[in-house]
Amino acid sequence: MDPKQTIALPLDSQTPSYQPVIFDRFNVRFFKFINKYIPWHKLPPIIGALNLEALRIELRQKNLHDGYAAGIAQGTYKSEPLEDERYKNARNSDGKFNSLELPNMGCSGMRFGRTFARQFTPKPNQDELWNPNPRMLSEQFMKRKEFIPATTLNLLAAAWIQFQTRLVPP
Repeated sequence: MDPKQTIALPLDSQTPSYQPVIFDRFNVRFFKFINKYIPWHKLPPIIGALNLEALRIELRQKNLHDGYAAGIAQGTYKSEPLEDERYKNARNSDGKFNSLELPNMGCSGMRFGRTFARQFTPKPNQDELWNPNPRMLSEQFMKRKEFIPATTLNLLAAAWIQFQTRLVPP
């Protein structure tokens, strides 16, 4: 199992909530304090990487909601056992087992996490979906009134195409 995370199932639903271990919570608080005075990109590279890890943990804990109604869709460690031991330390090509607790999280064919909980984003009906009409909006706001030549872009595009065709192996 992944030692960096603990999954707790709320009593009212099957959607797992992410609860970082104590060390990760301390790490998040420490870097929040440091970032009040020094931004992460001005820190030494190793410390900046640890800062980004702390930011990722905080974002996952507070801002990322499951795209599925039930957490079972992401699988569990018992329902989908690890097929090959090398995936404990290496990535699988389809993205499975990045999290050993939720083996399908982030793999191909799965929904992305959302920044809004599902209860705040109900499915729109046809009137809500097509009002205002996207075609009308694109014609009003994105239509060019006069031709604007892109002379420098054409030169850059030609040079780039020439560069790319010379790099193609025989």
